[in-house]
Amino acid sequence: MGHATAIDHFGHTSFERFQELVETNSDGQIQVEIYPASELGGEREMLEMLLMGELTMMAPASAILDAATKYMAVWDLPYLFTDFETAHRVLDGEVGQYVLDSMADKGLVGIAYWENGFRHLTNSVRPVTTVADMARLNMRTLENPMQIKAWSLTGANAAPLAFNAVYDALKTKQFDAQETPLTLMYSMKFHEVQNHLTLTGHTYSPWPVVVNKSFYDQLSPDLQQVVTNAVLEVRDYNRQLSKEDEQKALQQLKQAGLAVVELPEEEKLKFKEAMSGIYEDVKADVGEEFYNKLMEAAK
Repeated sequence: MGHATAIDHFGHTSFERFQELVETNSDGQIQVEIYPASELGGEREMLEMLLMGELTMMAPASAILDAATKYMAVWDLPYLFTDFETAHRVLDGEVGQYVLDSMADKGLVGIAYWENGFRHLTNSVRPVTTVADMARLNMRTLENPMQIKAWSLTGANAAPLAFNAVYDALKTKQFDAQETPLTLMYSMKFHEVQNHLTLTGHTYSPWPVVVNKSFYDQLSPDLQQVVTNAVLEVRDYNRQLSKEDEQKALQQLKQAGLAVVELPEEEKLKFKEAMSGIYEDVKADVGEEFYNKLMEAAK
């Protein structure tokens, strides 16, 4: 198993809990090795390893999995979800499962969604209190065309970069701005190279748990169930850790010196309007029937 988060982040703790459950409940028939903090490379590189069978399992940012299914792009729609409860209900329901199942023909088994959290914005140039403040900020985005377009629509100079390279890119001023959940901001020490935090909450970021299908298919039905049950048990554990750590991370970021802007709801709507062009792109990509089902579920 490989992941990109630091070992003091709840993402790593989630993997450790999975390791414990699988090794115990399989009576040692499955051994789990965890490679944290991008030891194996960025998430794109790890996904390539997963597809080739050189890695067995990962839980990356959903945007990375656009290489495996076009449907994964729906989770990056700005302000699709405005609260955790709705996000969990949709991800754990029929629509979320459809997206996971759509990776099967690429050799991946999608089991469930762990949680990364709502994403927010930091930068080193100025307080961002309106969309107009995004103008000409050099913005790091996830390695995904929809993300690049969404942030470009706000007026930023948006470009992708692997997550494991972001800290150095911010430090050297290659990029002015980035967006991640609060817990990742703090664990990656972005507060050392950024000055301003805007609580945009622009997207809810899940971690889809994906397993190499060849490996999974070779397991006995009993061992497949051990893996699936462990992923589901850790999902609930992971979401509780996420909830606890988010508020703690916000206080830590404030104490570290980041100036925090609480974005009012009317300004969030303006961000959504500015980025709304990608809604039509996603609709065209995934088809009207699935898109409408998603919108209905997300109400």
